[in-house]
Amino acid sequence: MSIFNRLIIILVAVLALIATVIILLVSAGVCAPDVLPFGWSKSALGWVVSASGASKVSIIAVSAIIAVIMIGILAIEATPPRKPASLLINSSYEGATTVDIDSICMLSEHVAVAVHGVRDVKSIVEESPGGLMVECRTSADLGSSILEIEPELRSRVKSAIEQLTGLPVAQVDIKIKYDSGRSKKLAVS
Repeated sequence: MSIFNRLIIILVAVLALIATVIILLVSAGVCAPDVLPFGWSKSALGWVVSASGASKVSIIAVSAIIAVIMIGILAIEATPPRKPASLLINSSYEGATTVDIDSICMLSEHVAVAVHGVRDVKSIVEESPGGLMVECRTSADLGSSILEIEPELRSRVKSAIEQLTGLPVAQVDIKIKYDSGRSKKLAVS
């Protein structure tokens, strides 16, 4: 997300938090409705002061919930963006070579779509003690043979990752679903 968008979200959250805190303080009787300068809040908060019983409890409850949500949004926005995880390929006295897990996902997706009958692939890669665990969620042409796609897809993904990165691949899980979105005929041969 861009810095501009984050700043807008932070500004809106701070303003909403300030408004809910003022409403909470006025409804609890801690502050008078003219808490803001120039009488800005006196007319706007008159309904809070005049509320009674269940209405006042509802105002306090909704304001408290909104305040907690805004604090949560501010906490999320205050945390720095997550960097993609990196895998160590090689380390020597001259330096280290790493690759992002996202790059491994892109590599497996690129290799997988070259398999006949495969339309689209989304990959998830995780590191495990025995090697990389790769999951490929695949959309295949309606009528194409899963029994032909699966071994070729598994073999290509595993060998490409191992050959191009030197990282061992422990397992390649494949989830295939048929997709008839673009074809009108079955791909039966």
